[in-house]
Amino acid sequence: MANEDDPFQATMRIDIPPDLLEQMSNPRQGVDPVKRHAHTTVIRIPGKKAESTSIGGQDFQELLQNIYDGALITDLNGGIVNANLRAIQFLIYTREELCKLNVINLISGASEGLLATILETLQNDRFVLIQACLMRKDGSYFPSEISVNRLHLIGKDYLSFFIRDITLRKEAEERLRTGYNAIQNAGSGIAIADISATLSYCNPAILRLLGFDAPEETQGENIRRFMAEEGRADDIVTTVLRGEPWSGELEMKRKDDSTVFVQASVVPNLNADGDLVGMVFSLLDISVLKQAQKQLEEYAGQLKEKNTQMVNDLNMARDIQQAFLPRNYPVFPRNASPERNALKFSHLYYPSGTVGGDFFDILRVSDTQAGIFISDVMGHGSRAALVVATIRGLIEQLSSVAHDPGAFLTQLNHAYGSVFGQTGDLMFATALYLVVDVSTGRIAYTDAGHPFPFRLRRDIGQVEELFFGEGTKGPAIGLFEDSVYKNAEAQLSLNDLLVFYTDGLSEAKGDEKEYYESGFMTEQMRTHILLPPAQLLNELVAGARSHSGRTEFDDDVCMLGMELLRVGLDKS
Repeated sequence: MANEDDPFQATMRIDIPPDLLEQMSNPRQGVDPVKRHAHTTVIRIPGKKAESTSIGGQDFQELLQNIYDGALITDLNGGIVNANLRAIQFLIYTREELCKLNVINLISGASEGLLATILETLQNDRFVLIQACLMRKDGSYFPSEISVNRLHLIGKDYLSFFIRDITLRKEAEERLRTGYNAIQNAGSGIAIADISATLSYCNPAILRLLGFDAPEETQGENIRRFMAEEGRADDIVTTVLRGEPWSGELEMKRKDDSTVFVQASVVPNLNADGDLVGMVFSLLDISVLKQAQKQLEEYAGQLKEKNTQMVNDLNMARDIQQAFLPRNYPVFPRNASPERNALKFSHLYYPSGTVGGDFFDILRVSDTQAGIFISDVMGHGSRAALVVATIRGLIEQLSSVAHDPGAFLTQLNHAYGSVFGQTGDLMFATALYLVVDVSTGRIAYTDAGHPFPFRLRRDIGQVEELFFGEGTKGPAIGLFEDSVYKNAEAQLSLNDLLVFYTDGLSEAKGDEKEYYESGFMTEQMRTHILLPPAQLLNELVAGARSHSGRTEFDDDVCMLGMELLRVGLDKS
């Protein structure tokens, strides 16, 4: 056993001051910047025999040339007198070139003061340990650990510098330092525990998460202490001991017993031999997220309740709106038997939503006069439905002018503007009003921006739009409060059929973006001109669906057919 009192059995480490390290890490003047040489993990030392030298015997030389570390032998002034093959590999010099140098020339940033310090230290200690960067012949550097001791060979004192390249170790240390800093500064809590779940390390984030001030407070604590449900901890440990990761949400208890919710990931911790030695916990605080989720669930419940109420309200509005549409058509002239009815009506209505903005009405203007009103309110949905209800109420107040279409729409427009002009929002509606007198077959009509109805003249097989003369076409209701609407007139023939519609039908688009009304709709009417009104309307809707390739319409669709079956006052 070595004698601990013998100073030559002791080893002393010299740490170079930071300012000297900074100098040593910078290239010297006139030297190229640092170049890194690739190193393999295992360095194979050539089996070449050492060159003959006069220092030491043959055994010494054999040992010198075959040791793993690089070795330089110098005199007491630092002049190199010998070098082994490993040192030659490290420094990229020949032995002859090295023997012309002083060892100080190879240590980056070193001066003769370093050699004096080494010699002074070796008077009391057997070894001096130095960490420094050595400079190769090509000007590149590599970090090294140098062990210096004093040799007495053949009656003379020398210094031996044993050099170990620590590039890989330094890189590993840097990776460890970087990884440690990343863990220490991570936003997620990270903890290491043994196989029994006893904690050995907690980063600052997990300390904050659990309400601790110092890592010492958690040392030796079992993770089970912080679980709201101990059974979950047992599940986690069992899973990890099988070598499998575990992840999920956990409810945990803080130091003050308050609750915190975390997203946890737990993985096996394996040693260098691949043996399971514990587990690594990664915990992310999701308490705010859970609180937000709880609030969202509450809001979702409230929203669902309100939505249910809204749906119920819309369904009621739909039922009311459907009630607005005539269920039983009036008979003309009044008191005529069904067989002697002069007019035959049929309609179709397809709202694009639960409720819509299209509607029509058939008014009894007199015993022989029927008023046909059709309208399309801007937009659809509950807002449009409210406007429809308002217009219907206004119509009922205009019975005194119902026989005069122009006066009827003029007063309706004025009343409409008085109501909706106060809202500040532009809400308009297209409308068309027509009065037919079955005693003569004459019709009077006017238009407020609405699509013109079609007249199907069955006696001659002709389809045409109803003619509107100059000044008989006005702007939509609600655009201009002072608009005045004028009448147009025409004479119907027996069996003539008038088709009224809204643009939800006519503006159905096909593959080529062509509207249904662009000839397709007229062709459908011409093809089915002899069909009864109800069948004809169904064929027009089927044609629009075929044209667009869809069963649903983008806008509300309202259609009304009126056929003139008789002219005169015969009620029998």
